[in-house]
Amino acid sequence: MIKFAAISMAAVLSTASWAQAPVVSVGGSGSVNERLAELERGFSARSQAQIEQQRQLNAMQQELSELRGLLEEQSYRLEQVIERQRNILAAQQEAAAAPAPTPAPVAASQAGNTQNASDTNEAAAGDEQAAYDKAVNLVLQDKDYNAAIPAFARFITQYPESSYVPNAHYWLGQLLYAQKRYDQSKAQFARVAEAYPKSNKRADSLLKLGLIAREQKDDAGARQYFQQVLSEYGSSSAARLAQENLNVMK
Repeated sequence: MIKFAAISMAAVLSTASWAQAPVVSVGGSGSVNERLAELERGFSARSQAQIEQQRQLNAMQQELSELRGLLEEQSYRLEQVIERQRNILAAQQEAAAAPAPTPAPVAASQAGNTQNASDTNEAAAGDEQAAYDKAVNLVLQDKDYNAAIPAFARFITQYPESSYVPNAHYWLGQLLYAQKRYDQSKAQFARVAEAYPKSNKRADSLLKLGLIAREQKDDAGARQYFQQVLSEYGSSSAARLAQENLNVMK
């Protein structure tokens, strides 16, 4: 919240500074050339103020997007932990209610194979989590977006059954969108929207598909995506942004 407040304050200060850009009077004494030169300096100062404001706005939008992504990521992981705890508790309750089976003799080799399989599964799960965390950290911590793109692509290829795959597609779409690689970005967001209907990234993916359609001058397609967000996710932040875009397009 402190960081968000700081960003908001920066936006206010930036707007104030732009509003105070020098306004040049073209009246008074002096030759026509001098007055024209004075007017040109005024326009130049205003243009520089506008450029600086836009640069600061772009930087703040990028940081807000990253903060939002971090918050969503933490929420998703918390949901995963809670779900695992529920499953463990349910399994324990079922085991306590079931009659104890008579243990059958187990050969030493069979017991060893069972243990090895368990160890292998745990190692694979650990590798999966580490690979995903590494890709996310390339975005949120290192801000190495060029390296993050192949990292998420490798994760999707190596762990196609992972519960993190929808998120990986979404992150990949975001990174490609930031680079204006709209066709490739569109493919990633469409994958989330079509293949993962229960993903918490689906609403934002539909919103992004609408924004990409606008960038590609497909206003009809953009309206369709924005309306879909409003229809299916009416109370979400994605729906609010979809409505704002529809209002602008009217």
